[in-house]
Parts: sequence; C-alpha cells; structure tokens
Amino acid sequence: MNGHARDLKLLLVLSLSITIVGYTNISSSLPSPLSHYAYAKEQTGNPLIYHLSSDEPWRVTVAISDATTMLKAGHNVTLLLSIQGVQIGVKHPHSYLGLDMLTRNVTNFIADGGKVIICEVCLKIAGYNNSDIIDKAIIGKPPILSNLLSKATVIDY
Repeated sequence: MNGHARDLKLLLVLSLSITIVGYTNISSSLPSPLSHYAYAKEQTGNPLIYHLSSDEPWRVTVAISDATTMLKAGHNVTLLLSIQGVQIGVKHPHSYLGLDMLTRNVTNFIADGGKVIICEVCLKIAGYNNSDIIDKAIIGKPPILSNLLSKATVIDY
C-alpha cells in the first residue's frame, strides 16, 4: 500500500471515529473540560456543530457563513474542523491553498462568540503542531468531542 492510500485509510478511520464518538455517552460524574465552553446558559434550540472536513473554498465559505448566521440568531455554534478542514484553523495555512481570507473568517467567527475545535490527529497529518492553531481554538480531545457530540445537532460540510 502506498503512502497516499495509507493516509486516506487513516483519515477515513478518523472520520468514522469522530462519528462514533458522537453516539457515545460519557458518565455524568466525569468532569467535562468543555462544559463551561461548549454551551451558553441561554440558547436558541439545540447546540449546533458545523463539521467541516474540506479546505475547498466554496464549501468552507458556505459552512462559515451558515455557522455565523446561526450564531447571530442566538444559537450555540461550534465549528469542528477535521481532515483537510484543519487548514482553516491554523495561523498560517499552506500558502498554495490561498486560505488566508477564510482563516480570518474563522477568527471573526470566534470573536463573535463561536467556538472552534480542531481534530488533533488531522492537524498532525497536515503537518502542523498544536501550537499552530488560531487563538482561542481548542484541540478536540476524545472527552471534549464525546461531550459535545452527544448533545448537539451536527451539520456536515
């Protein structure tokens, strides 16, 4: 198996793992590192997660636009970046992708009160370290993802 095929299989397994984690409940007796972060006290409807697994500009633009619209409507919104989507959650995405404007849009989303969680494994596969993520974004560890995904509506881009 060549390196590209191996990477694709790893990304597929990771995507399935994120989906499965969403259906897993963790014990309510465990403290949640995101409990104070993920959900506003007063919110409209279910918490919303916009799962973005692409760095394709059109898809990214629509996902961020929709997430921002829902945030401004009073929803508790989190942008979950995985696979190629991690590119818009780093301070300096690969220059050949031309994603600087989209990264600014994610920064503005956070400034407006949105949350951004970045898949750690995806980040590393893309060649980044945890220190490369944009300010106020967090690394999506399993307990954080489990807590978040078990209580929210997921919109997948």
